[in-house]
This record gives sequence, C-alpha cells and structure tokens, in this order.
Amino acid sequence: MNKFELVGIDQDVYFEKLKNGLEVYILPFENKNNYFVSYFTKFGSLILDFYSEDEKKMIHVPEGIAHFLEHKMFEQKDGMDPFEFFAQSGTSCNASTSYKATRYYFSGTDNLYENLDYLINYVNSPYFTDENVEKEKGIICEEINMLSDNPEWFAEEEMQRMLYKKHPFRIPIAGDCDSVRSITKENLYDTYNAFYNPNNMCLVIGGELDPDKIIAIVENNEILNSIEKRENPEIKKVKEPLEVYNKYQELSLDNVATNKLGFAIKLDVERFKERDRFELSLYVGMILNILFGSTSVFKDEMLERNLMNTIYLDRMYVDDFLIIEFWAETDHPNELITEINRYLKTYDITEQELERYKKVWIASEIMMTDNVSSTVSSLINDIIEYGEIKRDRVNYIRKMNYQKLLSIRKKLDFSNSATLILKTKDEKDD
Repeated sequence: MNKFELVGIDQDVYFEKLKNGLEVYILPFENKNNYFVSYFTKFGSLILDFYSEDEKKMIHVPEGIAHFLEHKMFEQKDGMDPFEFFAQSGTSCNASTSYKATRYYFSGTDNLYENLDYLINYVNSPYFTDENVEKEKGIICEEINMLSDNPEWFAEEEMQRMLYKKHPFRIPIAGDCDSVRSITKENLYDTYNAFYNPNNMCLVIGGELDPDKIIAIVENNEILNSIEKRENPEIKKVKEPLEVYNKYQELSLDNVATNKLGFAIKLDVERFKERDRFELSLYVGMILNILFGSTSVFKDEMLERNLMNTIYLDRMYVDDFLIIEFWAETDHPNELITEINRYLKTYDITEQELERYKKVWIASEIMMTDNVSSTVSSLINDIIEYGEIKRDRVNYIRKMNYQKLLSIRKKLDFSNSATLILKTKDEKDD
C-alpha cells in the first residue's frame, strides 16, 4: 500500500488501487473505539444520458433512477436484509443519493472486518426483478410526497428550478412519481453495469484498525475481485446558459411556520481563469465567511435590527458554475436582500480579517480530525468534487493571499441571482 499524510493535521492515509480500478483509502485512528466506512459510486442524479457498452449507443434513463437504484440495492437474492445483518452487531447502516454520488455506509464499534466484507458483497450483488421493482415504486412515491411537504426541501428544489433551465440539477434527486413509475429493471441494470463498476467507485474506511487486515479483506473478496476493470462510460454534457432561469418568486404555503428567504448566485467559473477549482472555492468560502459568518459584523447588525433570525450559507460546483446560496428566516426578506447585496458590493475586507479567519479555519480543520466520520466524509467530498483527496488543505488555507482574495472578490458577479421568498399562508392572505 501507498501511504501519505494529511499535511498539518497528523493523520496518515493508506491507499491502494486494485487491478479492477477500485480505490481504497484507509485512515487509522488511535484511541477511538468507533469506525466509519463508506463505499460509493460516482453516480448521482445529474447523470441521465450516457453511452451504454451493452447496447452500443447513447441511452436516456428516467429521472430519479440513481435514487431508485440505491433503494433496490438493499434487496438481496438470498432474502437477507442488510439493515438486519448490520443490526446483529449493533451497527448502524444507511445509504444516500446526491447529485454526484451514491453512498453506502455503516458505523459502529464491533465487527468491522465482517461488516466490511458484507458491505462489499451486497453492493456488488444486484438483484432486480419486475416484481420487486414494481413494489418499490409505491414506496418511493410515498417518500417523494412526504418530502414535498417539507418546506426546506421544497425551497431547495424550487431554487434549483429557478437557477437552471436545461441542466438535470433542476430535477429533484428522487425524480417525480411519473418518472419513478416508468423505471424498469432493464433501466436499473443499464445504470448499475455502467456506474457500479470498481473503476468508478471508492471505499473509504476510518477508525482504530489494522490497515493490512483491511486491505486483505478487500483483496480477498471473491465477488469484488471477479469483476474485471471497465472503462467509465461517456456522459452526455448539457449546455446550460449562464443566466438564471427565474430571478424572483414569492410563494405562500400552508406548512411554512416561519417566513423564509432563499437567495442564490450563479457564477461562471471561467470568469475567474482559476485552474485550481479547490483553491477558488476556498477563496470564495473565505470571502463569504468574513462577510456573513457566525462572527461577522453583518450577522450582528442584522440580528440587532431584527431583520433575520438565522442565516445559512452554502456553495457547490455544478459543472461550469459555482452556486452560492443564502437561506434565512426573516420577516423582512426584501430589506435583508438589500443588506446582503450592500455587504457583497461595499464591505471592505481587511488583511487582518483574512489572517484571523485563516487561523479559525485551520483550527476547525484540525478539530474535525478528532471525529472519525467527519474526517472520512471530508475526504469523500474531495474525491467526488475534485477527483482526489486534498491532502494539503491546511497549507492551502495558510497560504491564502490578501491580494488574490481581493482580485477574486472583484471578479464576483452578484447580479446573476435568484430570489425565493416563502411566506406563511396567513401573512400572504393579509
């Protein structure tokens, strides 16, 4: 195995790439009695059109199929329920589908090696029939209907429809009931065979463990090692216009308990001419943290003026764009938007602020490594987002330059934005 260090945080990572392409990352911790394991494929809801080697042509699959496939992987031909298997040793297991990946994971304190072998077996043993696929459709439609009643979930999905016109990012991860009902077992096997191949997957394990024993289990797993390496399929790229699809929307909902504001900015990555997307994201994150973070002047002022109760920020890459989102509870959404824009355009960030926030950020990175699942999850996000583990994250932060920060801030275009206001039904009726 190869070995490298996460620079600045005293954490070793062992790495092995199998002949069939599977990447295995092992993080040994000391003085921890728990572990966290995640086995994931770089296949999420954004992929709907790809070249099928089996059919020798580009095919289109129904919306929500990645999420549907995640559900069906928990039904095994031998009748064993993975949830029941893990529960026997007091182990928690689950799975999740995002826009870019599907993860199968478990955490616990006992039976790591046996549980790991079982995880590899069931994720590599698809079992789809017409009957079990049909049965799952009703279950997933119920889940979709439940989520649509959640105002936070609804707001996120509505914002994505406002930002994007053509890209699958505007489609809910689970699809809708019409698309779910159209899914067949053939669709599931098409996507499974294309994307659940070891060359498109990673296994990340963290805890107090023996790296040699872990890799021996992986390398000796008969099902996994019977799979030959396959090239990853060609994925059809969707050309999305820069302009947001819908700039403003105000809605009233029966189940909204407090008024909410969503404000999102769609940035063209090419505008920055930055080859390192990770570094660009760090700088944008630093700018947002200084302007709107938990210890910012903005937050203190808005709370003092009662213009908001809470505020939450997020950012993510979606192909050629970097999306910045603000979510707040507020009874004064238009005033709050005005203040957000004012701070974005006019607040003068000082070099002293940058240096102070760098120290805080580095401290939080170091503190995070005391948590096994948080450390593993951070590395997984690096792999999904950037194709590799950013082993020198702390040095990136330490080397952040004030002049470069100002240069990147100058290129930020905040005009290409979407605003979503959710109001309680009573207030709207007034």
